[in-house]
Amino acid sequence: NNEQLFSVFHSQNLSSRFNYAILYTKKSYDGYYTNQGTNHNFFQSNITYSSKDKRNKTKLFYNHQRLFYNQNGGVQNDSSFINDVFSSRNRLLFDVNLENAFLKDAFNKIGIIQKCLLISKSDSLLNKTDHNIDIEFSLISQNRTYFDSLQDQFYSYSYYDSLSTKDTLSKKFLNTDLTYTINKQIDSLSAFSCSFGLLGQIYTHKNLVLDTNFHNLSTCLSLGYNKSNFNLLFNGNYFINGYRNENFELSILGNKKINSLSIDLGAQYSSSSPSFELLKYHGNHSSWNNEFLNQNILAINGSISLKRWKFLCNYYDVENPIFFDYLANPSQADGFAQVIQSAISYDLNFKGVKLKSTLNYQYQGGYTIYQLPDWVGIFDLSYSFNAFKSALKLNIGFQGKIYSDFTLMDYRPDLDVFFVSNQKQQNSNVMADFYLNAKIKTVNFFFTVSHFNAGVSGYNYFTALHYPSPDRYFKLGLRWMFLN
Repeated sequence: NNEQLFSVFHSQNLSSRFNYAILYTKKSYDGYYTNQGTNHNFFQSNITYSSKDKRNKTKLFYNHQRLFYNQNGGVQNDSSFINDVFSSRNRLLFDVNLENAFLKDAFNKIGIIQKCLLISKSDSLLNKTDHNIDIEFSLISQNRTYFDSLQDQFYSYSYYDSLSTKDTLSKKFLNTDLTYTINKQIDSLSAFSCSFGLLGQIYTHKNLVLDTNFHNLSTCLSLGYNKSNFNLLFNGNYFINGYRNENFELSILGNKKINSLSIDLGAQYSSSSPSFELLKYHGNHSSWNNEFLNQNILAINGSISLKRWKFLCNYYDVENPIFFDYLANPSQADGFAQVIQSAISYDLNFKGVKLKSTLNYQYQGGYTIYQLPDWVGIFDLSYSFNAFKSALKLNIGFQGKIYSDFTLMDYRPDLDVFFVSNQKQQNSNVMADFYLNAKIKTVNFFFTVSHFNAGVSGYNYFTALHYPSPDRYFKLGLRWMFLN
């Protein structure tokens, strides 16, 4: 169950106009159970250059991400975990459904962004108006590979090979983005912005016997107005040609501040075609050929903040929702699914004592395809103080969450998706962590005991069917910032 994280970031100005930066992060986790380890590598590099007059800026970038994680299919018998009265028992002794399966995701993106200031003028009151054009070209490659060897009837079907599986899904994208933006300063307190653009995309899709090409062409429009105590933003996107022809998305966001009162309101409506792999897919354990309608999604969000209190409400309405059914096949409901989330938060900061708490209530209407707990509570209580004449800064606290009963979803390792299930009810539970943070100049140290109350009220805590939540474990970390 060893978990390790290593990250390095370096940025340097070679001149006043030229900069390069690199970031590398590696995460690895051995896991509690047989065949549960993960390994994640992330690399990012940027090179930026600006002209002498600052009117042109160029950015070259490259991103690479590789995720490798073993897929054990969960423990074979959930009761073997729930009824384990010996908390020190070696979790590697539990039988798992898959002992030789793994999934690998690889992502690569390379591109260039060119920003040009075309026009910049000021009026008699020194209010500026800028005209900018942004051009971006990028090439993206995404690959997913799943492998397993023959197991004892974990999967219902083996279409192509009864001894081993090697399912692959590959996508390659060529994206272009041309955007024209006007930023106008109306006066010292307010400003207006307008941007419109054209986005093009060509991509290939490969999945065993499936090999096809697509393209998309869309336009976008954005209007914004900012004032000292008021902000309003409108965004629109419409596909005029291609696979997502006639898809669209409209959104509006607004914020108003009145003394210590802040009001945020937002609405979004979209009509979107399903991803191609939801329509046609061929794998060793799953295969389908579907015809789905567009999903129409309405989202309305609002919040009110007053001093230490915050009230929030989110409403989601999905027409023709697509989900994975009890057999882990994509399915579309002929109707609506709604989720209404409401929350109340309270933050307290008094003489080094900080309290952050949130209580959430989630209501599901229509087709109940989202298996969520009705109630979720989150808290974080900490105390900060200085020691050794303020040379050492300490922060000690507890954080955790409590949730009500809910039905666990199931998980398919070969597809890497969760699907609806009615096999097991997860009882309400509390999961709490203890943490300590210390800082000496530019050195940060932390120590965490996660889920320190594991086993106190039994061992019935799962995140998905056959997948128990982690037991009690410790974390140590060191972060050192070198400044020159």
